[in-house]
Amino acid sequence: MDIYTCAPVTWIACRIGPVLANDAVKIRLFHSTSVPFNLVALTNSNFGPCITEPGVSVLNSFTQDVLTPLVRGIDLERAAARQALENILLGQVDPLLIASFLTAMTAKGETADEMTGFIEAMIANATTFTVAENAIDIVGTGGDQLHTVNVSTMAALVVAGCGIPVAKHGNRSASSSVGSADVLEALGVRIDVPQEVVLACIQGAGIGFMSAPIFHHAFSHLAPVRRSLGFRTIFNVLGPLANPAMVRRSLIGVADVRILDHMATVIANRGVDHVILLTSDDGLDELSLGSGASLRIVKGTTVESTRMDAGGELHRSHAVDTIRGGDLTHNVEVVRNFLAGTQGPIFDVVCANAALGLVAGGHCTDLQAGFSEASTNVLNGNAAQALEKLVALSNS
Repeated sequence: MDIYTCAPVTWIACRIGPVLANDAVKIRLFHSTSVPFNLVALTNSNFGPCITEPGVSVLNSFTQDVLTPLVRGIDLERAAARQALENILLGQVDPLLIASFLTAMTAKGETADEMTGFIEAMIANATTFTVAENAIDIVGTGGDQLHTVNVSTMAALVVAGCGIPVAKHGNRSASSSVGSADVLEALGVRIDVPQEVVLACIQGAGIGFMSAPIFHHAFSHLAPVRRSLGFRTIFNVLGPLANPAMVRRSLIGVADVRILDHMATVIANRGVDHVILLTSDDGLDELSLGSGASLRIVKGTTVESTRMDAGGELHRSHAVDTIRGGDLTHNVEVVRNFLAGTQGPIFDVVCANAALGLVAGGHCTDLQAGFSEASTNVLNGNAAQALEKLVALSNS
């Protein structure tokens, strides 16, 4: 039994015997009052293939140097954070220790140094390549629990239709109802393609899609653990920061305002051309037309904080309820209707987000000009053509 304290919670982890396939494992979480508030019964089958006899020295080091500080509420230094994730991605860490790591990190809260170290490890273990300097990604962290339509995916198609190359990085549904990979695949896009095909798509269609599991293949050790835990972890946040195409321009929606500044610091540490991070007051991890939004604008290594009332600037106000999504079939139909030029709240919100993407891409100087450009390129069919070409090229 291992006992850890991270005020106000004491963690008691009980493991029965060595970690082998289908061994029973129980984790009890106790308040400092010793009143149990949760019991999770886990087996290694929850976590997929178990690691075969990982080195004892690695596991002992991971427990002592990573888990012990985290459960005591002590932050990791940047180098230690990088090494911790390196060990996980190399398959050297027991799945149950990974679960403990993710849980402790979530309970403690992430620092900018820790996030920077994690990103360095992710990039070092990913398949990366370069694209045009003005290429952009439009992405959200997810986790807002508002289950809206696929705003960032539609906005990416609009930006591509405006002539800005888009290197879209995404995954299947994790915290949203339908992920970008899910909806694009249902629209006919082949998502499990290598970098050569992605580059051909960007060149020929103006947009390419990179499926996170294909380019961050080492994350196979993490995926089943994340699914079993069932709550937001640091990797919901890190994905948008680890684009395999190494883009220097992005529009990133953030669901949790508490990590907005941390994410801006991480991006500034790496140096970029123009990245806009935002979180809306109504909780949307997109630019909302129903509330104000907090923005962090990163250019080079400098960060500017500002506020935006997009609904007021564009004279178009729509509450979150008007852009709710549904199942995959529903969301696909929404995309098709949007690309056909159907007017309404979804059209306005997507074009507003595309407008901010055009600003980050250096194509427009302000939101109003970007909205006009985005709307025009939906109504004239350019956004729809970007999708048609993406479908054709990704399957060729």
